[in-house]
Amino acid sequence: MKLYFKCEEKGQVFGSDDYTLHKGYTVIDSADGGRELQGIVTLNSTCPLCGKKHKYEVKDVICPLSGVENGK
Repeated sequence: MKLYFKCEEKGQVFGSDDYTLHKGYTVIDSADGGRELQGIVTLNSTCPLCGKKHKYEVKDVICPLSGVENGK
């Protein structure tokens, strides 16, 4: 599944399906009765905008369905 990320260097959004969810992630019950994934996502390849490798907290990954950052 393609997820969307904001480049830390350029401040622009790009999509990628080449990422890894690190071991040790957790799923917690959220205040609104839902469930929330917490963990770290790392790009397997370099960022297409700046050429660097980025690491993100799951909360900073942009939802492909709504187009907004998670939790916002």
